[in-house]
Amino acid sequence: MDVEERMHAASLPGESLSGRLVYVEDEPVNALLMQHWAAQYPKLTLEVALTGATGFAACLREVPDAVLLDKRLPDMDGLDVLRQCRAAPTLAGVPLVILSASNDVIDIEAALSAGASAYWLKPFDFRALERGLLDLMGKTRKTRPLR
Repeated sequence: MDVEERMHAASLPGESLSGRLVYVEDEPVNALLMQHWAAQYPKLTLEVALTGATGFAACLREVPDAVLLDKRLPDMDGLDVLRQCRAAPTLAGVPLVILSASNDVIDIEAALSAGASAYWLKPFDFRALERGLLDLMGKTRKTRPLR
């Protein structure tokens, strides 16, 4: 199964992703793959930010329904962006997921202690990504007022 087939096989019957997702990722290939994957969801808006600073600014400009945050960024550590987001009152309830290739327990505990909603390993399976986002964004919508 090629990448495109795996991405389209991710769709769950009866459920579809919707809302605004910010993806903070400096690797152009990863960003392109995510854009291609997100395009299958007409009600999902994906904004890609290439640095931690632009990602944080994107979240402040318009509060997202979830944020996927690469741990290693060119301008700052992903955990620094996570802490900035958690300190911003408007972003307090937004699910923030750290993405990393590291499965080191210390890295995972540091991310969760800093306020990450989840820690997902790269490369990720697009089916698992969809399930995880449906779960996180669904819980958030139940607790956040509708815009």
